[in-house]
This record gives sequence, C-alpha cells and structure tokens, in this order.
Amino acid sequence: MERSEVINKAREKYISTGVTLNITEALRMYLENDATDEEQIPLTITAPVNNKIKEELKTVRPTCDECDGYLFMQTNAMDFITGNRYPTAWVCNSCNKIEYSDKTPEQWLEILRNENRQ
Repeated sequence: MERSEVINKAREKYISTGVTLNITEALRMYLENDATDEEQIPLTITAPVNNKIKEELKTVRPTCDECDGYLFMQTNAMDFITGNRYPTAWVCNSCNKIEYSDKTPEQWLEILRNENRQ
C-alpha cells in the first residue's frame, strides 16, 4: 500500500474527527491501533538524514541569490503551480523564493559537507 494512502486514512480517522491536529501523531495512532499488516509503514522515513542536514546547516547554509537571505530545506516539496513533486526545495526565509530540486536530502547532505570542507 502507498504511504500516502495510509497517511490519508490516518488523517481521516484522527484529524478529521478532532482527536489531534498533528499528522505525525495521527499516523502513529493509526499504525498502532488500526493499520493492517499491509499498511505498516515507517513512521518517519528521513529523520536521521534530516537531523544530519540540520547539523550541517549550522556550519554552512546556502543563501538566496536574489536577496542574500538564508535558505531552508523543504523535503517532499510540492510545486502547486505545476503540480510536480520534488525530493527537496530550498525556501528563502526573507523573500519566499522557492528553488525546487531533484536532488534527495542525502545528495544535498553530501554537497553541504563538501562545501563545508572547503
């Protein structure tokens, strides 16, 4: 079963009914209480990589080419204009520019580490 289908079921059962507003908590409850064997999916899929990226960003953080503001990584990013989904996007906190990327968080982690070594 697709991860998105399980998340939608969790949202329907626990968020729509007002039990919680947190999708991670809703998914955890659904997996613990309602999911079939086929629906068992990892609760998080990129947390270890995201934590490593957060640590790396403490020492080197990309900046926006339009305003020099700091960029923040968004994973599993959706371009709502085109309807395309990307593994990552860099979002400027200052001017809200979004740069979508086909690189995975793991690939960006390696790029950031290489930049930090220079």
